[in-house]
Amino acid sequence: MSVPSRTVRFIAGVILAISLLSGFVASAAGEDLFVSRVFVPKGSFDSSIEGPVCELNGTLYAVSYARRGTIGMVTPDGQASLFVELPAGSTGNGIRFDRAGNMLVADYTGHNVLKVDMTTREVTVLAHEPSMSQPNDLAIGANDIVYASDPNWSNSSGRVWRITPDGTVTLLDSGLGTTNGIEVSPDERTLYVNESTQHRVLAYDLSADGEISNKRVFVSLPGTTLDGMRCDTAGNLYVTRMGAGTIAIVSPSGEIIREVPLIGKNPSNICFGGPDGRTCYVTMASEGTIETFRTDTPGRSWKLYQDQITAVAELPASPRRFTLARNYPNPFNPSTTIEYTLNREAGVELVIFNMAGQRVAVLKQGVEKAGKYGVTWNARNMPSGVYFAQIQVEGVRQTRKMVLVR
Repeated sequence: MSVPSRTVRFIAGVILAISLLSGFVASAAGEDLFVSRVFVPKGSFDSSIEGPVCELNGTLYAVSYARRGTIGMVTPDGQASLFVELPAGSTGNGIRFDRAGNMLVADYTGHNVLKVDMTTREVTVLAHEPSMSQPNDLAIGANDIVYASDPNWSNSSGRVWRITPDGTVTLLDSGLGTTNGIEVSPDERTLYVNESTQHRVLAYDLSADGEISNKRVFVSLPGTTLDGMRCDTAGNLYVTRMGAGTIAIVSPSGEIIREVPLIGKNPSNICFGGPDGRTCYVTMASEGTIETFRTDTPGRSWKLYQDQITAVAELPASPRRFTLARNYPNPFNPSTTIEYTLNREAGVELVIFNMAGQRVAVLKQGVEKAGKYGVTWNARNMPSGVYFAQIQVEGVRQTRKMVLVR
């Protein structure tokens, strides 16, 4: 029995939409996984390039754009530009986003963790600890507790610090090897720290309030210097191997699953991004470039950031409270309604971004009183695909993913 073509198109559209919304879009036929390519041309960044971190709209950020003391931004099509100048005497390294969408930056020459307002680009000091050798990489939990590695390269030693959202700094462990990459597991029960020149990754049990215990060797990766590392949502750890030019993917049980070959030899850190969280971006020291490859599992930080900024953006002791509800219908064609609630009078901006990070519509801009609002977006002139509705209220942002299916 033949099926009407209109029905076939409808069923196909629904299947596509469900796949997109789940964040696990099936690989297109012929998609090459774990095959690296150059994303940003050589020399766009300084040789000390680090970071990196990716927003939901696909914009990538990394430190040392053109020179040290800066942070660069890269569009989804690979166009790099200056995002912000850091204060005099500051040099960035690892980058993370907190649940309010602020960028947190390890400042190893200033002995700080910096906070960057993504709207105003104002840079402030979240935490300062003069006894740090050099805060290097950062990890962050769902509760906004930050963990910082602190290597002392001159004597091959290192420490681990905890920074709470109010800026309180606490030493968690010392007497380690040259601590470098650091990451929290998806279930938030394990803190991973690598000892760069000792060629091994340590694991600690991690409590809900940020205490660590039961230090042990998780995996040894001899022969190369270890740098940044990040987890995927399955708990696999992606470890950059300087000199070898590979990413080691290690299972939660400590077994090496695979080695991803890169083009350059000196990967310094890695993050996940893209529309489904399965695009890896690797900063390449020496070359001053960024490579990218596709993987089969979304990144843990990407998923955490997605979940947090699509929930109510309410920080402890913060008067800035608002809610961006899920748009309906979703998927939609061609119109959808976006609802948000304010608990106080405030300046509001509601905009739509496409996958390239470009603004395609401004739905609201101005001061509004407390209350519940609904705005309809008619996308009749837009192509099918993923879009993002982003609301900004007094410098705090929330984002929702939407799918237009023709």
